[in-house]
Amino acid sequence: MKNTILLTFIFLLFTSISCEKADGIASELQGNAIIGTWNRIDEIPSGGIREDYRYFDVETLHTFELDGTYTYKVNYYGFKDENLNELMGQSENKGTFEVYNDSVFMRVCENTSWEKGFKPKPETIQLNGEAYGNRFIIKKETLTLYYISYPADAPVQTQMSFKRVE
Repeated sequence: MKNTILLTFIFLLFTSISCEKADGIASELQGNAIIGTWNRIDEIPSGGIREDYRYFDVETLHTFELDGTYTYKVNYYGFKDENLNELMGQSENKGTFEVYNDSVFMRVCENTSWEKGFKPKPETIQLNGEAYGNRFIIKKETLTLYYISYPADAPVQTQMSFKRVE
């Protein structure tokens, strides 16, 4: 009986010590660490030739909720030389997510989008809910997603980082 209790204790001790950690966050807590809103702002050129380039801001927000739902919103703001702070368009995906170890799997259920010049009335389409995954790391209030992008010629390993919104 003593041996059984001792072996059980050793097993429990071993499993609690061997939990993987990423930046001080135990792997079983990664799912809770991703909860919140994460933001990224990029300046994107637009135009056919270099002399015609005009720049506008793109704000990307990932929001992960405790109930397993998420939104991925992209806001497009006015060109630097005119309407700097005007929201010119928006795209928002809604769906669900699950975290497994160091990966987050998102399932997109609907998309709503509009664009001031071409499609001013928001349009919502239902999507098939196909899941896609990204490996992720959270370090010093920065969420980095690692994924594969598919440009015209070949897949490329890509990463994007987002700051936690207060």
